Amino acid sequence: MAEIKSTLDLIMERTKNLTLTEEEKDAIRTREGKAKVRGWFQRYSDRSLTIRDLKEYMEQERVGSPEAATLMREECLAHVDPEGDNQKIFQIMEEILEIDPGPFQHLVDHFQEELGQLRSGATRDALATLHAQGVSGAAVIPNMNLSPAWNAKLESAWKQFRKDLYLVR
Repeated sequence: MAEIKSTLDLIMERTKNLTLTEEEKDAIRTREGKAKVRGWFQRYSDRSLTIRDLKEYMEQERVGSPEAATLMREECLAHVDPEGDNQKIFQIMEEILEIDPGPFQHLVDHFQEELGQLRSGATRDALATLHAQGVSGAAVIPNMNLSPAWNAKLESAWKQFRKDLYLVR
């Protein structure tokens, strides 16, 4: 009678002659490094890690993986929100990555100024349109989120911010 093999035995039999290339090994290491850094960043953002703990983890990781700082920088940049609080991100940049957060803060401030100007102009235009339709008064407040023109301007501003953010060195 034939021997019944488990799924694991079948897999092991079929993959016994397979080996990973150096590129595949590097890709796996990079993927694992990104996952670690992303996890640490998230835990720090959630306040379950202190800046001191994060610094220790990064120092240990840099020994075996020199690209850890680059991965953390990418993670920080991916989470910069020009309409939110970036203090924790800038703290990582300054204390762990030793990057001056000033240019990034300047970019955020510039985005907020530009967005304010765009918003006031779009609001003025929306009020003029409503007034032309016979809707006016002190209580009239246009809902900018429903305006396709406003959403297009907002999306364009965000894209430009992201582009500029990655150009800062």
